[in-house]
Amino acid sequence: MHFEPIPGEKDARLVFGLEWRAYAIKGASAERRRYAHEFGATHFVELKTKGETIGGFCAPDVAERKGVKLHSAAARIALLERVRSRPAVLVLIQDEQLVHLIHVVRGAVTADEDVALVALATRREAIEDQCAKAGLILTTLGYGPQLQDVDETFEVRELLAARKVGLVKKLPVTVPTIVPVLVIMCAAGYGISKAVEFFNPPPPPAAPAPTYMQDYQAAVARTLAAPAPLASVLVPKLLTQFGNTESNFAGWQFSNAHCGVIGSCVVTYKRRGGTFGDFDLLAPASMRPIVFNADGWHLDTRGPNVIAIQRVALADETTWPTSQALIEALQTEPQKLSMDPVMLDSHGYKVDIRQPQLIVARQPLPGQIQGALVLRGEWTIEGYKWQSPLLERLPRNMALDTLDVELKEDGTGIHFTAKGKYYVLK
Repeated sequence: MHFEPIPGEKDARLVFGLEWRAYAIKGASAERRRYAHEFGATHFVELKTKGETIGGFCAPDVAERKGVKLHSAAARIALLERVRSRPAVLVLIQDEQLVHLIHVVRGAVTADEDVALVALATRREAIEDQCAKAGLILTTLGYGPQLQDVDETFEVRELLAARKVGLVKKLPVTVPTIVPVLVIMCAAGYGISKAVEFFNPPPPPAAPAPTYMQDYQAAVARTLAAPAPLASVLVPKLLTQFGNTESNFAGWQFSNAHCGVIGSCVVTYKRRGGTFGDFDLLAPASMRPIVFNADGWHLDTRGPNVIAIQRVALADETTWPTSQALIEALQTEPQKLSMDPVMLDSHGYKVDIRQPQLIVARQPLPGQIQGALVLRGEWTIEGYKWQSPLLERLPRNMALDTLDVELKEDGTGIHFTAKGKYYVLK
């Protein structure tokens, strides 16, 4: 379990990491006692949904709960309107090298756990596979600078909207008053369970493991469902926006910027005679929030919005070039001075294409592959803003992940580094 203080509430804590189960509303108290015994829990929280109860169980130490009210973060997330209205939602909240992970399916919490940042990709893939096999559309919400491929940004303040929701309570203690009645009930229950075992048929055999092609098709659907904007469209648009931005503002100069594929870019300015107060006074709302760095020489502002554009689509796979054709397509006229077909270098414009790999790590057995397979590789392109026409010619199988922009100190202009993934058929 993990505890976080709640801003504005001195004696309250948000709790992550409860064990969750669903049970019928009728007879909920008995089910609650059963799961509490199973988990060794002393406290619980319950959510009422259509036709069932969702219960979360925990056993906080006396020192952790003494004098404070505990509220389940997962319960508050499950009751958010944009979570309840979707079939499956994965919420990721980064806390340094730890990520709080909450998975909600049709309003029920199915996972409430803390995952190390380095292990997050494996856990996410397992949840995405589970949703794909169940036919559920998964929406991923994220908060944190190192979280990639999220559909929407999650704001931490959403956990504070309903302050009375998700209160974790102590389990009621029930003491039997008539021992003979308890004995009779236990005997009756034992007899009923034996009767059920006698009349019920044995459980069906376990479902067979998914085939390689089933795993492959689920992985491709999951991969291309994530944000994958066309690099040929998004990179030139962002470079144009930075080119139209005034490089000097209130005694500060544009230094660099970082853009993902959702939300807004983050722009860093460096001091050129101005003060934090000057910048804060003159900055428009479009640049806020502003973060003043502790070194006294830099500040970060909100940059251009990353607008939704066309994305890499499986429907275009017949037009995708092969790996070798992709390399040849990127050897445009200004690059003819290059001697290496993979690392192209001319006039400061560099293209690095890495070998594509199977999307599914599992190796197929002979006879398991049916038709062409989609491979995924990584690419990096560096250059200057005036070379953006080269980017507009990139094929439609190249998706952008990040764009970094820098104003060069040597006066050569705006330099960019774009990174992303490309898809080819094998």
